[in-house]
Amino acid sequence: MNKKKIYIGVSGLARTGKNLFCDIAVKQLKEKYNLTAKTFALAYELKNDCREFVWNKLGIDVFTEKTEEKNVIRPLLVWYGGVKRKQTSGKYWTNLLKSRLDEDTSEVNLISDIRYCEYTNDEVQWIQNKLEGNLIHISKYTYGFPTNGRHIKVKNDKTKKIFTDPPNSEEATNDPKVKMFADYKIEWEDVGGTNLINNEYLNEQVKLALETILK
Repeated sequence: MNKKKIYIGVSGLARTGKNLFCDIAVKQLKEKYNLTAKTFALAYELKNDCREFVWNKLGIDVFTEKTEEKNVIRPLLVWYGGVKRKQTSGKYWTNLLKSRLDEDTSEVNLISDIRYCEYTNDEVQWIQNKLEGNLIHISKYTYGFPTNGRHIKVKNDKTKKIFTDPPNSEEATNDPKVKMFADYKIEWEDVGGTNLINNEYLNEQVKLALETILK
């Protein structure tokens, strides 16, 4: 295996399990490949960039876990993130993250939130071309059946897969573009439950993805 650092970008709609994939991948990379791995997020760079301003003006820590506080600052973060993307043709946040990646000593870096393929050197091109890495796209579904023009989600009915819907128009527009360029696509079932990092089915999906991109 090539000794240079390995980069893996992970994409997909919100709530499809991107962070879960990274958690399982970090575990498997150590156990199966004896590789050290660490997960990074472009969203961290956005929050960190706004942290001082938001605290001084609103008295809220951008890394808060309180839902009501997240709802207050989300519009500001979305607006600022979009402005910096436009000013730099999509490169502002990837440039910030690249500095941290260069300092990290892990053998594998996973970036858990690749969302855009809008500009010439956007997040997808950054992963695949600049970092010479691979992009994984994740879709999540449950099972159900059609009735009166609608779909009823039924866990154990294998009639039809019903995929997670985009949470907003921005993701609805951008996710298909990103998926089109993915090196590996995962469609996994919403298995529910707890301790998902050790779930046999999910671990098999991650195992297949890693085997493909690391061969």
